[in-house]
Amino acid sequence: MTVQTVHFSRGIPPREAIPSTAIAGLTSAVLTAEPDRVFQYAPIGRHTGDQELREQLGKFHSVDPDRVFVTNGSLQALDLLAAHLLRDASEPQVLVEAPTYDRAVQIFRRHGARVSGVPLRHDGLDLDVLRERLRTEVPAFLYVIPDFQNPSGVTTGEDKRRELVRLSAEYGFTILEDIPYRELRFSGTAPTPLGDLAASADGARVLTIGSLSKVLSPGLRVGYVIGPPGTPHALAVLAESIYLSPAPLLQVVAARALADGLVRQNLERIRQLFQPRHDAAVEAVRQTFGDIHLCIPDGGYYVSVHLPIRTDEEAFLAAARNEGLALTRGSAFYPVDSAPPPGTAFLRLPFQALDPEEFAEGVRRLAAAAEQAV
Repeated sequence: MTVQTVHFSRGIPPREAIPSTAIAGLTSAVLTAEPDRVFQYAPIGRHTGDQELREQLGKFHSVDPDRVFVTNGSLQALDLLAAHLLRDASEPQVLVEAPTYDRAVQIFRRHGARVSGVPLRHDGLDLDVLRERLRTEVPAFLYVIPDFQNPSGVTTGEDKRRELVRLSAEYGFTILEDIPYRELRFSGTAPTPLGDLAASADGARVLTIGSLSKVLSPGLRVGYVIGPPGTPHALAVLAESIYLSPAPLLQVVAARALADGLVRQNLERIRQLFQPRHDAAVEAVRQTFGDIHLCIPDGGYYVSVHLPIRTDEEAFLAAARNEGLALTRGSAFYPVDSAPPPGTAFLRLPFQALDPEEFAEGVRRLAAAAEQAV
């Protein structure tokens, strides 16, 4: 009998989290009203994105729209920022959380960075380790995902955020805060954004990377950077040399979705949809394994664990495949100088697309795989 696979692999929105019918309606209206504009090249010459979209993103984040640069997804934002920040760096060192988003590490390394991990705790970076690193080498930038981190689910606490901003000012490094999950909070109080803290800290520098992929639609490919004056134009010069101009249709549709309130309406739908899945996922892990969560997230997509295993990761993953599980290799989320604790496998367990019964079945299979791997 074929066993249906439980997918603990990709963190993508389920279909029911994307307001496809409403987006299609907005697209039809845009195509009727101004087809000539959206099927032409966007303006060139330091073009920072559709004006209406930047204004709407400025309202959404309570920032001046002149500080917003729109990209084709957040990975492009990361790529452009890495090129911008590493181009003139005398020491191309980049610090990241360990574990962290694996594609970000790949991008930084492609731009010549030496990427080093700082251990992640239940409430953010291990600041003792970070301070020790800073005494010997100041990075070009520190990359963090402070809200419901991918892959761990960790949210950086208020006190640690303030200390990170203080360290940025003291040592002169830039913080890249990546916030794709920030709006997906199901409970608790949101800590202050790093960008807001930097605004009142003399000498601190924070660049914020956002995306509409998790709150509206990944297919629209809308990411953005919020930076200090001058940064959007510098990124625009880089972007034009790579792809000339963005896709006007997608940016105009995204702008209308924000202006019409669709994004905020969809966020409320997503929270109602995901919270029961989150609660059931946390409980399933606790009942099966005990308190081995890296944290209990208050939102986002992920629960993560350091699962004790009696063998190496390769043998465990083979046993998991035999149990009908699709997993992402946990060690891939660690930079080359970092690793999960000895005797454990790091597992990112996305819950956003699984009903409670399917997630619980996946956890049961994980337990069986851990017992079988020798």
